[in-house]
Amino acid sequence: MNDVNSRSSDSLSRGARRWRWGASAAAGTRLKPAAAVVLAAAIAALVWLYLVHKGSAESGTEAKPAALVETVPLQRQAIAQTLEAFGVVEPAPAADRTTPATYESVVVAIHAVPGAHVNPGDVVMEIAPSPDAKLQYESARTTLKLAEQSLEAVQERYDLKLATNQDLITSQQAERDARQKVTSYEARGMGGDGKLRAPVMGLVSKLEVTAGSLVAAGLPLFAIATDKRLEARLSVESAAVAQLAPGQSVTLQSMSRPEPVTVTSNVRVVGGTVNATTGSADVRVPVPSGAPLLLGEHVRAIIEVQRKDAALVVPRSAVLPDADKQVLFTVKDGKSVRHEVNVGIAAGERVEVQAPDLHPGDAVVTLGNYELTDGMAIQAPEPAAKQPKAAEPDAGKSAQGETP
Repeated sequence: MNDVNSRSSDSLSRGARRWRWGASAAAGTRLKPAAAVVLAAAIAALVWLYLVHKGSAESGTEAKPAALVETVPLQRQAIAQTLEAFGVVEPAPAADRTTPATYESVVVAIHAVPGAHVNPGDVVMEIAPSPDAKLQYESARTTLKLAEQSLEAVQERYDLKLATNQDLITSQQAERDARQKVTSYEARGMGGDGKLRAPVMGLVSKLEVTAGSLVAAGLPLFAIATDKRLEARLSVESAAVAQLAPGQSVTLQSMSRPEPVTVTSNVRVVGGTVNATTGSADVRVPVPSGAPLLLGEHVRAIIEVQRKDAALVVPRSAVLPDADKQVLFTVKDGKSVRHEVNVGIAAGERVEVQAPDLHPGDAVVTLGNYELTDGMAIQAPEPAAKQPKAAEPDAGKSAQGETP
């Protein structure tokens, strides 16, 4: 019985072991597909990470896009540094004919106004001797009459041997002196009609008196300027006088008209003194004969203090500061080229540049140059054929042709 039970127990143990092994095998068979899926997902993730990393590396090594700029061709042009000044049209000093009061006078009437055109002989003013001057004239005439009577009497006595030779000489001298005094008064207009006439054809440039005025002898009454000899008297700051010289070209422009009149002339003289009140010096510029500028008209002047007829000229925007240097960029073979330049004359929006490696026709960058470095790839349209815009006469506001 015990043997039977023992065999029966062994059989049960072997059955249990077979069951556990079979269950394990079955479970292993069921786990294999899931492991394959996990493995495939891991491989796909690694491949994706590799591709992403490779793409990032390749994009980092790609060339940067070309810079977009605008250019103009470098050309030789005339350029001038200018100085701005203001003034008024006046008679030239040698053309102003002043009529003074030759004796103490009272102004009776005025027949002309400043700026009026007069011909030789036209009556400009009427005057009369002042009471004191009239008294002096009448006294001189009386003295002459007495001297004439005295000379006649002495001459009669001398002829009768009743007067000496010395008496006759003294009487003759007294008569001559009295006659000369009367002649002098009459030569100055006393005893006449008092009408003062224009000595030359021209314009009444000054009227120093008004009707009824008492004018001392020697003071000016009026002046006539020949209208063919006018000048612009300009005021220039004392600091700029050293830049000026006779012969420099000047453009005069009227400031009194809605449509400005422009006249070209040259500096005649540069004043050597400075007005203590205004701090400016006078510059004289002749107004050409027949020019449509009027006496007393206010003008604006542009004076060329320096000029070059064949300078390398670029727009001001093309030149950039770089520490203590000035640089510009050109485009060559699709690349930017950096040039260190010396800046010369500046006029308005144009500036002269000087550099040994610059030549007419070079494509100069005017827009987008702040982002450039030497050798950078450039995307630029063909440079325009037009020249940089020339500075107008009033661009000299800078009036004094500043250099950047």
